[in-house]
Amino acid sequence: MEGTQEQTETVFQGRRVVRVGGAGARGTLVWFHGGGWAIALGDDAVAWGRDLAAATGLAVLLPDYPIAPYPVPNAWCADFWRHCAQALPAPCFLGGDSAGAHLALCALPAAPLPARAAFVYAVTTLLPTRDAGSWHAYRRDWPLSPRLMDYFLDRYCPDLETRLAASPLHQLDRLPPTLLLTAQDDILADQQTDLARRLGAEQIVYPAARHIFLSRPEGAPFRARALADLAAWFAHPNARHAP
Repeated sequence: MEGTQEQTETVFQGRRVVRVGGAGARGTLVWFHGGGWAIALGDDAVAWGRDLAAATGLAVLLPDYPIAPYPVPNAWCADFWRHCAQALPAPCFLGGDSAGAHLALCALPAAPLPARAAFVYAVTTLLPTRDAGSWHAYRRDWPLSPRLMDYFLDRYCPDLETRLAASPLHQLDRLPPTLLLTAQDDILADQQTDLARRLGAEQIVYPAARHIFLSRPEGAPFRARALADLAAWFAHPNARHAP
């Protein structure tokens, strides 16, 4: 990526927030990192934020949200998104990847809808999806296996009765103009397709891409494509997205 992205840190409710982007940024993108609700903000996530800032021309805020069971991280992320939506000058955007995308979707109702949103291989439901085609098709020898996903879910939201309330796919009734970037070879692919169909999000499916391609060396071509697609998506914040 061209240029050097300025990096600073602040604190919100006891948690650090990394900001990357130059002083002349044309807006702010709040991005919640992935990691199965179990991994703190790390160097890979910050590196992604730097590339994202360079590609989009936006300042990118990367919050190090609490690693704890539901609803602790959700409440913190909702407070942070509300603070950003109220305190930052427009335009303000929202995004995230994997479990971070899930937290961002859960935070949407906490404030007026952002100008635009974008999510990469989002977790959209915590309910069983074992009958879904993608869950069955990509269950073995993939970066995210059903067994690993069950482990993450049991850590994050062990109460099965609570999982419906923690599932954006079943709780949200509208979205801002939203782009979903979906890895085709991912057990969670059908979740994103369901969200796109229910709430009119725009979806781009990357053939042969696997989960967490943003941080895996073999995912570099898909990472580059994601940066280009996100740059194009956020380039015209006032444009209406196609239904």
